[in-house]
Amino acid sequence: MHRLLKPVGFVAASFGPTWYHPYGGHLFSVFPWAHLIFSEDAFIRRRSHFRSDGATRFGEVEGGLNQMTIARFERLVKRSHFDLESLEAGPIRRLAQLHNRLTREFTTAIVRVSLRARR
Repeated sequence: MHRLLKPVGFVAASFGPTWYHPYGGHLFSVFPWAHLIFSEDAFIRRRSHFRSDGATRFGEVEGGLNQMTIARFERLVKRSHFDLESLEAGPIRRLAQLHNRLTREFTTAIVRVSLRARR
């Protein structure tokens, strides 16, 4: 993306739910935060009863499961050719009153970012 951007260009992106969202494990989250309570191995074993694709890790399941947190995303951007121009952590509606910088990993529904190419 960096090479394709014009000098004044930017990247607008969004992702969610984040890994620490109550259902950040997507289909693996049979109840809120289940993917944080049980091991990856336990979920993959359970999944093997109804899927036979041979996946042994979250990242191998169809569509992938990247375990992306806000902090991990920020670290990835720091190591990239981009500067993080803005980051908006949109709260889970029901948890909006609890949403702040300290709780954002657990109370964010969607992350919206703007990245500027570092020149």
